[in-house]
Amino acid sequence: MTTQMEKFNFGGIDVDLEIGSDVFEPNLTTRLLAEVVDIPAGSRVLDLGCGIGPIAIIAAKKGAGEVYAVDVMEAACRYARKNAELNGVQDRVKVIHGNLFEGLDGERFDIIIDDVSGMAEGVSRISPWYPASIPTGGHDGTAPTIDMLTQARDHLNENGQLYFPVLSLADHKKILEAAQNLFNNRLESVALKWVPFCEEFKTHMSEMERMKAEGVIDYVTKRSRHLWSLEIFRVVV
Repeated sequence: MTTQMEKFNFGGIDVDLEIGSDVFEPNLTTRLLAEVVDIPAGSRVLDLGCGIGPIAIIAAKKGAGEVYAVDVMEAACRYARKNAELNGVQDRVKVIHGNLFEGLDGERFDIIIDDVSGMAEGVSRISPWYPASIPTGGHDGTAPTIDMLTQARDHLNENGQLYFPVLSLADHKKILEAAQNLFNNRLESVALKWVPFCEEFKTHMSEMERMKAEGVIDYVTKRSRHLWSLEIFRVVV
């Protein structure tokens, strides 16, 4: 395992992060969430799938009064604690090792930010940015997001907001159907990006085609380019 210090800028907010080869680095989903999430001053925020802590740190720097950051990987939690200290927000960021809402019984928040964007198992294992040590989203990539959606209402204050990403590298239609049913069609798309296939996806094109034919993933083809979608949704309860 190797570690290094890097400087990032997320929507005008500077963040210093120690990153390692055994955990997720901030990616496009992280950047998009950082841009679109509104953090009212003094709000209580929950960062699910915090990784090495970028979203939790950004929420604190945007004025959150208290931030809980949860990740299923113990190594990620260690990085998140250290990175909160590096950025001087350790007094407002509490890092918890757990899966989704584990250890949060009775806790409610004004803002929940979910960065557990599921990808189908087949995509995860050929992706260049998905460490082998990190659990996948299962065969169709939907389990982490649907589990989160099912539990989120019990942890939101009145008029609380939930932000979550949906990738077409999972069965996104299944995820959105579950979200619509759980939140009575109060779903709003706040950001959408189309992302070209990386070289690894192109190399495994027959596998990508097979998963699309099965309905496990989806993508569009424009001339010679293949693109998958990343969309951020918001729910206000």
